[in-house]
Amino acid sequence: MGGEPLVSTEQRTGTTWPQAESRVRLDESAPRAGVRVLAVAGEIDRTEAEEILERLVGLLGAPDAQLVVLDLAAVRFMGSHGLTTVVHAQRSAASLGRTLRGVTGAANRAVSRPITMTGLDRVIDWFPSLSSATATER
Repeated sequence: MGGEPLVSTEQRTGTTWPQAESRVRLDESAPRAGVRVLAVAGEIDRTEAEEILERLVGLLGAPDAQLVVLDLAAVRFMGSHGLTTVVHAQRSAASLGRTLRGVTGAANRAVSRPITMTGLDRVIDWFPSLSSATATER
């Protein structure tokens, strides 16, 4: 069986694995002066968490953003990477002198349960709706 290999070295080394597709939709908005919102819909795991953190840091760094709201009301799954993203975003907000708030949705256990279980409800203020999170300062 001294035949040629089924896959040549050139083919093997030239192959790239497909990148994982994002399982979230991100929408930015500015409901009023000084307020920026990042609404997330879908599932948050490693790939999505990196993208979300990048967008949040960008919003927190915007010159006119005093309050940034992370709206997770439409999130169906939030893994540990998503929770870590919230911690990193809060640290960025604190270092920039900005306020970060979160929205869990009124009855979204996929978000509220891990936030409560990990104590993230004591790290930033969470609200059941976007309108309550963007209301005037507490």
